[in-house]
Amino acid sequence: MNASAMPALLLPGTLCSDVLWSGLSLPGGTQVRNIRGHSLADAASRALEGVQGRVHLVGFSLGAIVAFEVLRLAPERVAQLTLISANPHAPSAAQLHLWEEQQERVQAGEFGTLIAELSSGPHRQQLLEMAQQTGPQVFLEQLQLLRSRPDSRPTLSSWTGPLTLLTGQDDTVTPPHLSEEMKALAPQADLRIVPGAGHYLPLDAPDVLSDILFRGNAVQGVTSYA
Repeated sequence: MNASAMPALLLPGTLCSDVLWSGLSLPGGTQVRNIRGHSLADAASRALEGVQGRVHLVGFSLGAIVAFEVLRLAPERVAQLTLISANPHAPSAAQLHLWEEQQERVQAGEFGTLIAELSSGPHRQQLLEMAQQTGPQVFLEQLQLLRSRPDSRPTLSSWTGPLTLLTGQDDTVTPPHLSEEMKALAPQADLRIVPGAGHYLPLDAPDVLSDILFRGNAVQGVTSYA
């Protein structure tokens, strides 16, 4: 089954919802699972709940972290894997400190102020809408998932199935060198670096993603390292 015909399971990122994918041309049978859970194993189980058979698993940012957990727990469910704006490393000390501060602010009742600060750039309104949909309780769950993520490089290096890595050339959150590192760990990967795009690749370049993910097309201006 090729990518265009295969059911896709889309996993968005922190403070994201199905709005993240709204600009893409999605194949029939596509499902979106917003990320929540009390552990990565719980989040992976929730992502697969009600999904039949093998899927094209597409994870963005935190969704990619959950996708790694699916690979650890149920690799037989994954026919094809796409990681967008992904970081395979365990958290840094600076990240842990930042997330601890964010948790304290949410618990102090500052969720609205915090998401207004986090929602910036050309997609500010969409980011704010998704964050409001997510809500403070789920955000606290997501922060715990981020803190608990392990080093997923061994998981990735053991994956021999079809793999696509997508990153924005201007992404400062998960810079392209992280995808290049994953490409070195999984040489079968098709690495695409999208010019003019940042971290929120599904919002920055939805048509490009639709072509790459679901139509299997080469896209002018997008560098491919297959």
